[in-house]
Amino acid sequence: MFVFKRTLIGAALLSVFLISPATAKDIPPRTAGLWLLKAEDNPFADWSMCIDEARNDFLDTDVWDNFANECKVTSSSTRKSSGKIDATCKLTEKTDAKLQVTFSGDFKTGYSFESVTRFVNALGKTNTLHANAKVTYAGKCPAELKPGMKKMTKSGFILRP
Repeated sequence: MFVFKRTLIGAALLSVFLISPATAKDIPPRTAGLWLLKAEDNPFADWSMCIDEARNDFLDTDVWDNFANECKVTSSSTRKSSGKIDATCKLTEKTDAKLQVTFSGDFKTGYSFESVTRFVNALGKTNTLHANAKVTYAGKCPAELKPGMKKMTKSGFILRP
């Protein structure tokens, strides 16, 4: 699930983290620069990303790709350093997913979040995907990463926004 660019379907599926600017307004902005994301429970959620003021919503870079167009917030409660967001998201043309994100941290030096995605697969079975991530500030962005870009730790592959 990590932005992972979208929730992967079936047994091989994992998801991508991203959420809407509408819900992000109450979340403090992150420090501009390089952020390192690592989730122990998802091998695909391990990357560094360059953040600037224009692309600063952790939900939109870490949780669900294209959240604003694919998801509808059903409830949210946020305080400056913690919160919870529930949403229904379009997974495929015929499949919706229930997404729940809880988060905490100062967003200046680090934060953590848990994302839980539930959906019914083509065989009628409910799948639940969990992701627990820790994200830490690492200083200035390297020259190879422009704002909005991510570099996958294991492969070195660079994803452009």
